[in-house]
Amino acid sequence: MRRTIFLGSLLALFVMSADSAKRPSIAPLPDRPPEPKDNPTTPVKVELGKLLYFDPRLSGDGSTSCATCHDPNHGWAKRRFMSPAYPENKHFRHSPTVLNVAYNTIMFWDGRTKTLEEQAKKPIASPFEMNMNYDLLVERLKKIPKYRKLFRKAFPEDKNPINIDNIAKAIAAFERTIVCNDSPFDLYMKGDKSAMDEMQIKGMKLFVGKAGCVQCHNGPNFTDEKFHVTGVPKNSVEDDALVRVTRNFVIRSNGFKDPDRFDRDLGRYFITKKEEDKGAFKTPTLRNVALTPPYMHNGVFKTLREVVEFYNKGGGDVPNKDPRLKPLNLTEEEKEALVAFLEALTCKTVPQVEEPELPPFEGEIVKGGG
Repeated sequence: MRRTIFLGSLLALFVMSADSAKRPSIAPLPDRPPEPKDNPTTPVKVELGKLLYFDPRLSGDGSTSCATCHDPNHGWAKRRFMSPAYPENKHFRHSPTVLNVAYNTIMFWDGRTKTLEEQAKKPIASPFEMNMNYDLLVERLKKIPKYRKLFRKAFPEDKNPINIDNIAKAIAAFERTIVCNDSPFDLYMKGDKSAMDEMQIKGMKLFVGKAGCVQCHNGPNFTDEKFHVTGVPKNSVEDDALVRVTRNFVIRSNGFKDPDRFDRDLGRYFITKKEEDKGAFKTPTLRNVALTPPYMHNGVFKTLREVVEFYNKGGGDVPNKDPRLKPLNLTEEEKEALVAFLEALTCKTVPQVEEPELPPFEGEIVKGGG
């Protein structure tokens, strides 16, 4: 019996060691994020993208912009359970942050796109987010002289530069400038050993050791860009009628004929239809996580301490939960240390961008202009 237990423990240690060998270490972010060859960042493209990011005229009724859900004043996310939605609708997922999104290789909680350019298009057309027809948007922007000028400068090789692909490219170029890498953790890892205090250092050791957070939250951006089933509990707001309407719409759009049989968001499963993906969501970055409560895809946890308590218990109770999730048996002091380390991932100079003055339509009388 003892030999069996020993061999089982040895095997588990071997698997863990093999997994660790392949896992990227936590580390400071590179100074510049990668950018695609077909969308190099230029000053004029960033200027254009910034205007578009804040312009509610990208939505059907002119009420909703990218910044509505990814607000610079809310850590480039939104501090509410569910993301804002197009009027008379409700969203069914929490807004992830745009801060450092330039380093991501998979977008959205369910990973349905792989680039910022692809991601930028989705909310514009979504009927419960910005509810705008692409062709109508192009015609709308063509009637704004400054946009005509900026699109020509940003995309000089295009005969008709105002199109949905270039709109997305400009927004993505702006988002690639929303980065920061001067957190206490970054400074500590670059050699300033006074940048983190004793409790934060202890939390970092727990993060990569006993707590095992690094199994999924790894690499410079603290995410493995993969999907995991953790058994996140249901948030009561998910039963709201309009939240269910939106969720059912998305489920049906992905090919399911009877969306009412699902009483909650199952994430990646609605994309892949694979049983093992039921309840799987993308690992979010932990950088600047202290700025973006509440937490999880449904905003069910209000504080980082609640998140730590959830994982300390070994996650939720679902049959296909990630086998790496086990009770951690952390002490109260260790929980505090983990939270302290997570707070040490907050940048000292988070980009703060003032909302720009938006250009008027042709012939539009600007307030204060006489």
